[in-house]
This record gives sequence, C-alpha cells and structure tokens, in this order.
Amino acid sequence: MKKTMKAFTEIFYASIFGYDEGIISDDRILSAALWRNLFNMRCDDPCQLELMVEYVRKQMQYLDSLNGEDLLLTGEVTWRPLVENDPQSILKPSPPTYNDEGL
Repeated sequence: MKKTMKAFTEIFYASIFGYDEGIISDDRILSAALWRNLFNMRCDDPCQLELMVEYVRKQMQYLDSLNGEDLLLTGEVTWRPLVENDPQSILKPSPPTYNDEGL
C-alpha cells in the first residue's frame, strides 16, 4: 500500500510540475503536459488538445483578473466555460457576498 501511495504521489507531483512549466512557458510545453497527464498519451485529435490548451490559458487569464482578497474571503471561483463566443474576453465575476456570521 505504501509503495502504491508513493507512486501516486510521485505521479501527482510530476503532473503539477509539468502543468506549472507549461503555464509559465509556451503552448508546446503546456500541450505536452496535457497530452501526458490529462489525455494519458492517447489523444489522436490535435483539435482536442488545442482546445484544452486554450481552456487552461483562459482560466489562468481569468484567475489573474480576480481580486485576491475577495477570493480568499469567499473561497469561490466560477470557472469560465470550455467554449465561448469571444475567448479573448475576460469575464468579470459578480461582486462577492461575504458570510460574516460567527465573526
């Protein structure tokens, strides 16, 4: 059991490292990480891989636009849709509602 858990942990950290490298790097590196980890090296359709690279980039752009303090206080993120009419736009989230009960 411990060996299996260690193997899963190593795979998890390798995946995170690959995604991180791809996010701070270029689309080639990100698509390689997605192909290895998300598609388990079984994606024969480059359009699907391209869609996922675009989706990750959109999500990162969106997360960067959020107010960090609001995110910490609410703990809520509404993810952008996979396919949009205007993928270059940044959707602005509605103002957060804070739950101050018990404070």
